[in-house]
Amino acid sequence: MDKLKLIVKSRRVYFPTLRLPIVGAGVSLPFDFSIRLPSLEGLDLGARTKSIVAMSLVVSGLVIAGAIYFAIRGIDPAPVWPDAATYDASRAQNLGQEEIRVGEDIPEDIQEGTMTLQLNIGGARIESIVFSDMSIGKASGLTDAISISSSAGNILCETLQFIDVEATDFTMATSTAYSFNVATTTADGLSISPTLSSDPIKYSFGSSRGSLNVPDVSGGTFDRIIIASNATSTVGLISFERVKAYGAGITVEDVNCGTITIEGTDADESVYGDGTGINSASFEIADTVKVQSATLIGNVERPVSVK
Repeated sequence: MDKLKLIVKSRRVYFPTLRLPIVGAGVSLPFDFSIRLPSLEGLDLGARTKSIVAMSLVVSGLVIAGAIYFAIRGIDPAPVWPDAATYDASRAQNLGQEEIRVGEDIPEDIQEGTMTLQLNIGGARIESIVFSDMSIGKASGLTDAISISSSAGNILCETLQFIDVEATDFTMATSTAYSFNVATTTADGLSISPTLSSDPIKYSFGSSRGSLNVPDVSGGTFDRIIIASNATSTVGLISFERVKAYGAGITVEDVNCGTITIEGTDADESVYGDGTGINSASFEIADTVKVQSATLIGNVERPVSVK
């Protein structure tokens, strides 16, 4: 049997004759099924068909491009270390990352309009956290320019050091150090009264295998830097070198270290003072700090105000 074909002529539809090859005869359908297709009066695209199609494609492309542009424009890129933001070291390590990378913006109602660099290290193992040659501070509204604290003494650190640092004040409480050293430091009042104890442990970081890399931060400026822990974390070195802070001081609380060192490489390089006079200590190591041994050399009380 020949294939059935639909023949369209002059807007009429005809059903073809069906031929039966076995009997050699053709059979026509008994009814007239011709259908007249409607015409669109007054519409004649003619030679403008290509132009209209091209114009439609151009308009569609512009609409899609505009939608993509405004969608991208409305998305803020995630902060990358060390941009001002909050970074979760434990989460990065659990994700198998070798280096701290992307952080989260701090909501305005929490950070109070400050440029804060916050590193949450609870549950992480980190070889070193180093800040150097930086300016930190804000004229008002801050409690601390630098804060290192944990929820229950769960920061375990081999070495914590502040070398050639300037700030309005320095306070350390509820911490331990196997070896505690303060040298060549000038302060607007000194109060150093740690408690000798056999409790402190000489922590040694050991192998760096599997530890999270936190790239050193050198240069730049922030309103404040926060290192916090709510679970046991292990750090080889926490270091602040040649960091100048104003508007607020430094607080260290609930850390356990093998060695804690605060010193200047030369006179007036390690300076702490809020200008209230030497009878109101700007540099204080509380008696809640336990040490196995303490070395205090070349420290000077002098009226100082860091601005």
